Amino acid sequence: MLDTELEAEILALLNNQNSVLGVDLATALGNRYFEIWRTCHNSSKIYSTPFGHYYLRIDKKIEGMARLSPSILRDFLTYTRISTLEKFEQALDDATQSRQEHVRISDEKRSIARQIIAETLSDDILAHTGVLIAGDVCRNMAHLVPRPERTTGKLVRGSDIDLIFVIEKEGPLRVEIEERITEAKAIYLQHPALREELDFVVNTLDHYREAATFKEVHDMISCKAALEGQHLAGSKAILKKSTDILLRAQIPRKVIKLTEKAFSDRLQAMERLRKDPNVIGMPRERRLFYYSDEIWEFMLS
Repeated sequence: MLDTELEAEILALLNNQNSVLGVDLATALGNRYFEIWRTCHNSSKIYSTPFGHYYLRIDKKIEGMARLSPSILRDFLTYTRISTLEKFEQALDDATQSRQEHVRISDEKRSIARQIIAETLSDDILAHTGVLIAGDVCRNMAHLVPRPERTTGKLVRGSDIDLIFVIEKEGPLRVEIEERITEAKAIYLQHPALREELDFVVNTLDHYREAATFKEVHDMISCKAALEGQHLAGSKAILKKSTDILLRAQIPRKVIKLTEKAFSDRLQAMERLRKDPNVIGMPRERRLFYYSDEIWEFMLS
């Protein structure tokens, strides 16, 4: 069950340090991600201190459509400090500092998002539009690990900036917002000094009324993102209307139920992966360990 040779390599690296991130171990030991993760979780001499937050992701490729993010591997690489048992108190301090760094990065990306809005949308547009920021940034978990943007392959600065624009109804306002933000998206992606990925969607109140049925995957994703998002700019009154629609449909209760299932599935998968290395070959466990769109990120880490 325990790879004692790899355990010895890890301990040799840890002996002269208070703690390291999981990605530091992976880099030093040849990116043997799964083997390193298993050894750290099976060793009685190695202590793992996670410091991230966990949240629900809707995934149609998973039975029950609920999984936790970050993935098991991303959590280990980016949001976990590894130490010897003797230095676990120092590891806790290091974890606090690491958490504060992610808060700083998240604040920086919020500022960039506000700058984009200020540069792109007029006060008149914002008077009729509520803007939410979602994703890693709203959870204070943004990172700067370089990764390729999905459509162009260009390397971007870690976590993307997810924005949700909420408007009353369909009309010219949607077209204007989409045109202006699409232009800003291209500039921030292509400019070598910026390299930020901006994802956005424009939703109407009728959209949320339909999505509140919570039956289709895209409806579930839309409702969950609206609940989790934080006000960034524009009309709070419009955002309250969209939230009220979701509350009346009892969407928070449904999200909590799915989150509880995702936590249970994660813990069971981790236990199976820890005990038996062959389990990584099973599609469900492999997807919970890492997501397909993370492969290139790990190769670049």
